[in-house]
Amino acid sequence: MKSDTPKVSPAPTPSLWARPAASSVHGSGLYATTPIPQNTRVIEYVGERITKKESDRRDTARLKRQDEGDDGCVYVFEINQRYDIDGDVSWNTARLINHSCEPNCETENTRGHIWITAVRDIQEGEELNYDYGFDWSVWEDHPCRCGAPSCVGYIVKKGQRWRVRRVLEQRAKK
Repeated sequence: MKSDTPKVSPAPTPSLWARPAASSVHGSGLYATTPIPQNTRVIEYVGERITKKESDRRDTARLKRQDEGDDGCVYVFEINQRYDIDGDVSWNTARLINHSCEPNCETENTRGHIWITAVRDIQEGEELNYDYGFDWSVWEDHPCRCGAPSCVGYIVKKGQRWRVRRVLEQRAKK
């Protein structure tokens, strides 16, 4: 039996520690409303739980939108070998957290829940960020705007940034 009741989205995920506001990095961001101690779970990254096959389908559609001029933002987190979380939903406040090559937070997968956790003490008013950790194989698809001193200009996991530097140096010599 089909229900005539409209589907209601959950309320935005709350955080006692942060609030959304415009970001100088990209679009909107999350900012500390009070000092946040190191190791604090700031907010959970939530969304629709999807299979890997569905995740691949959505990524193909995202890339097509990007080719057509859309921003191509990625909101999918791997939970395990079978499932991902697609955080591109209105109630996922954590989706507003931007990347930084020198982050003040990190992601933590605890039994299928993705938490954004402070890696150091964070001051009130500071924008929250974490390393998106994109793989080397797609580095050119993800320009970085974080402005950190160690930024290579692309969003790539820390251990692979040397590769980007090497390619950029080789291109500059040509």
